[in-house]
Amino acid sequence: MKKSLIALAALTAFAGAASAQSSVTIFGIVDLAARSVSNGSAGSLKTLSPNGQSSSRLGFRGVEDLGGGMTAGFWLEGDLAADTGNATGMTWTRRATVSLNGGFGEVRMGRDYLPTFVNISTYDMFSYQGVSTISNLRNTFLASGGATTGVRANNTVSYFLPAMGGLYGQVTVAAGEAVQGNKHEGFRLGYAAGPFNVSAAYGKTDKFGTAIDDLKTVNFGGSYKLGFMTVQASYEKSDYSTTNQKLASAGVQVPVGAGTFKVNYIKASGSADTLSATLLGAGYVYDLSKRTSLGVGYGRVANGGNATLGAKYTASGNGPAGIKGGETSTGYDFSINHKF
Repeated sequence: MKKSLIALAALTAFAGAASAQSSVTIFGIVDLAARSVSNGSAGSLKTLSPNGQSSSRLGFRGVEDLGGGMTAGFWLEGDLAADTGNATGMTWTRRATVSLNGGFGEVRMGRDYLPTFVNISTYDMFSYQGVSTISNLRNTFLASGGATTGVRANNTVSYFLPAMGGLYGQVTVAAGEAVQGNKHEGFRLGYAAGPFNVSAAYGKTDKFGTAIDDLKTVNFGGSYKLGFMTVQASYEKSDYSTTNQKLASAGVQVPVGAGTFKVNYIKASGSADTLSATLLGAGYVYDLSKRTSLGVGYGRVANGGNATLGAKYTASGNGPAGIKGGETSTGYDFSINHKF
């Protein structure tokens, strides 16, 4: 009996030591926006929509110390739609990865962000969300060819460089697994030091869509802190079949009171009139605390082309369908964002 108690105590102590070297974190963001979008002759629509300032999410991440400077980790993250309570159920399609980290860098596998998305979103003043973001011009073009690799990809294996001064980068490949359009290769390389950050990325999705052509995307961007304000700019070119899109953006953010004022200008051009548009966005985020903020946003998209050609771009996907070429889409929203 005494030996059993000693063995149990030893086992308990060992389990406690092992668990002390591991950690699991629950995290997330709940963000809702009262939004109004007017899409030319298609009319207007008022909604309560997720993702005003940033993407709503629920996630679990964990790290285990393997010793010798190595760690293992996992990351499961899914979308939240607080306006409906996620009526379709919770999934982990935002990110679902397992990884090994050490002096060699990081090897990560699973569903994850692609280098080209990380690069373009890094230099978007509005975190790729809301009525003022570059995604309102970018994602519409990528989706037109049936691409599902504009932001993330399934079945990825990535390698991330270890800390090397200000140099950072990654290489990512995604297995097609015999599904047309799932195979992807890409990389990102950048340098950050003090107030300066610059990076470039490239990605290719192999043969998909009715044209059975590759989708190729290259982009680069930079940011610089000029005392009281930060300036950012980016450029991207995507080619698919006989069409292409070019996106150029420039933005400024300035601290004002307890918050930040942001403004950006984005110009889209391409191989057809329907691919051309400009977006002017402005917004203000007021920080109530480190975790809670209020935001107001404005976005105005002026489409190229004419009514007979149709149009692709709006200030938000939450507006009414049917906007025509040459028409303007305008969006306003007020959002509450809470991080936990």
